[in-house]
This record gives sequence, C-alpha cells and structure tokens, in this order.
Amino acid sequence: MDIAQYEGTVVNINTELSKSSESDRARTIEKYRRIAEKGAMSCPFCNEKLQLRAGEVREIHFAHLKGKSCQEADAYDTYRNQTQRENKKHSVIKEIIYTELKSQEIIKPDLKVEYGYKEKAAEKWKHYPDIYMNKNGREFAISVITNVHNIGDEKVVKTINKRNRYFEEKGLKSIWFVEDRELADDYEHRVLHLWEAEYDLAIKTEEDQIWDQLINDIVDEFPNEKLLDLFHYKAYGPMDVDVRSLYYVHSTGDEISFSVYRLILDEKQSPYRAFAVTRGYRMHMSNALIVRDEILLSDKQREDADRIDFVNEVARKLEQAREVEQAAAKVPELSYKEVAVTALPKAIEVADIDVLEYMEKLNHLRISESEAKTLFKYMKKHRSDLGDYGLSFADVMRTINYALGKIMDPKSEFGWWILNTFGN
Repeated sequence: MDIAQYEGTVVNINTELSKSSESDRARTIEKYRRIAEKGAMSCPFCNEKLQLRAGEVREIHFAHLKGKSCQEADAYDTYRNQTQRENKKHSVIKEIIYTELKSQEIIKPDLKVEYGYKEKAAEKWKHYPDIYMNKNGREFAISVITNVHNIGDEKVVKTINKRNRYFEEKGLKSIWFVEDRELADDYEHRVLHLWEAEYDLAIKTEEDQIWDQLINDIVDEFPNEKLLDLFHYKAYGPMDVDVRSLYYVHSTGDEISFSVYRLILDEKQSPYRAFAVTRGYRMHMSNALIVRDEILLSDKQREDADRIDFVNEVARKLEQAREVEQAAAKVPELSYKEVAVTALPKAIEVADIDVLEYMEKLNHLRISESEAKTLFKYMKKHRSDLGDYGLSFADVMRTINYALGKIMDPKSEFGWWILNTFGN
C-alpha cells in the first residue's frame, strides 16, 4: 500500500515522492526505507511495523513484514487499484462528502458512515464503494467518478456496471456523483445528451418516485395525448414513465456543490439521450447531503416549484394543441389554467356555495379540506359565473397556487395529490 503511519500522521509515499525532484527521488526513497527499517513506520490499520519496498515488479509501496499482513491493508490495496483511473480531485471530493455525512452520526444514532474498504475489509470484497452508509439497516454504496468522457468511455461503462451489479448483489443501493458537468443539454428540445457512462449512472430516488406519480396522473387524465409529443421530443421508441436522477459535483478549492437533473432515459443506443423533465439546478453540499431515510439529494422547495412549472407547461402545450384543433373545428377555446385544474380528483360532488365566503376563507388560509374540494369542483363547473362575483379564473388560480400546501392535510388523499402536483 502507499500509506504508513509516521510520527502521528499518515504519510503517502507517492505524495512525498511528488515533492522531490527527479535527482532527489532516490534520496527520498532511501530516507523512508531506513526510517521503516528502524521500526518507525507502522500500518495505520493494525499498527504492525511496515517496510518500504521499491522493486521492479511492483511500484514503490509499504508492506507488512512477512506473515503480518492485515485485512484492512489488503482491502485498501484493492480499493487503491480500483481508483487509479481517477484524477486528483477524486480524493478531495470523496473526503468532503465523507466529512459531511460522518458529522451527522452524532445526531442520528441509526446512521453509520465509513470508508467502503474499512467497513467491508473482513468480507474481502472484490469492489469497494468510496463511502459506505447504513441508515436504519438500509445500506448504501456512495461513489465518486471522474474522467467521464468519450475517450475510454467503454472501459468506464464496464467498470460502472460491474460495480453496480456487485453492490446490488451485496444488498447496497448505489449513489454516484460525477465530477463536473459532463452533461450537454438542449432544453429547447427537452433533450439531454449523454455519454454511455452517464446513462448508466442515473439513479432512482424518493424524489423521482414523486415525479413518477405526477407524470402518471397527467398521462391518466389525458389518455389520448402523448406527453413526449407535446414537448416535440423525438424518442427512439416507446418510453415508460421512469424518472431518474443524475448528480454532478463541482469542486472549487475545498468547496463543492451539486447539480441535480431529473430525466427519463431513452432507449439505450448511441447517441445516448434522455428526456429532460427539468432544467436542473445547483445546491450546496450541506443541503444536498442531509440524511433522512436516505440522502436527501434535493431541494424540496425547488422540486415543488419545478412540478408547478411542469404541470403548467403541460397545460400550455395542451392548449396550443387544442387551439390547432379548434381553429379547424371552430370549437370555443379553453384556458390552459382550466386544463391544468382538470387534473384534480374527479370524485368531488358539486354543491351550491357562497363563493365570496369560500374565497375569503381561501385568502385567509382558513378553508377546510372538504370546502376546498367543493370550491375546486364549483369553479370547474361554474367558471362562466365567476364574473358575477367580481372574480376571474386567473385570479382564483393565483390565490390557489399561493395557498396550496397551507390549507390542507398533506396526509389526506386530496391533500397528497395537490401537494405532489403543485408543490408545498
């Protein structure tokens, strides 16, 4: 291995050699060889004495005395070989993520965070994640990958797939962070262009499941409409609603931030692509790495706002499509806001109500769930009468968008649908 404990700190022999000129290299090697011979270098895992070896078969490394090797040192060597393809930022990003997650152990007794090779050394794994996390019995393999580009991409793809399968067999959920933003987006056409490696790094999170529910509700509400066609996305073939995430990590000195993208993968063929559900957004590491049942990896307010935007955009697309039909059929046109509200639950009975009284309750956030249901249904059926009360449909919708999430119980069936359609 390339590390050893010396004078209370961990020394990396390769780092030490990088500080030396070519002419001083032999002198540096001899220096640490003699220090090790006198018993001053020890294993950072088991504290056994180490020797420095610089033979022709293997690169320079520290080694246990014959018969004294330990499991963690062997695991470290396996991990070190695994990460040789990564660039210098890999270890920096890994350490920052590790430190942020590790600090949460103090306030979360059911959370355990450790380096992958240290946690699973006794099991002698073939592959180790950069970081191992256990939250209330759920195990996660957290990995950072750098140098994702076209050159050598096929080799990276095989490596990623091999590790993903291995971690899955071991019962761990994989979470990948990609260094820097390799993704090329053409949001005008809702296309995300990907390397094959990126395609295989897209993961499924709890937030993606909420997006699945929203999009499936829209598809169910408008069964005769093809959602991707509304956005003019040119798919390779039929695409199921399966929203996934890609996470890019950006490092500047000791600071890192994350980019979050929600997408639906197209068929796996070159050139690799996906439908862009959102534009993506950046968030600070301390917010992204909050651990609940799993790592948060999202900004809840931003996700809710993106869902509102998505519903409204679908509504506008539907209105545009219907305008074309209406122009030919001479059918009265519909407001896109009216189209959006048709996605609300249908099982709401219509009743005669005092609209002004209900609107006052809505404005003051004092409306009950049953009253909210009645108001929604009434507006949908009697929208043409709202002018009699000095109201417009747009005014009502603005009030509703402001009040959503504040006037109902999110655990109720009606509240759950609204919150996950329009956000908190």
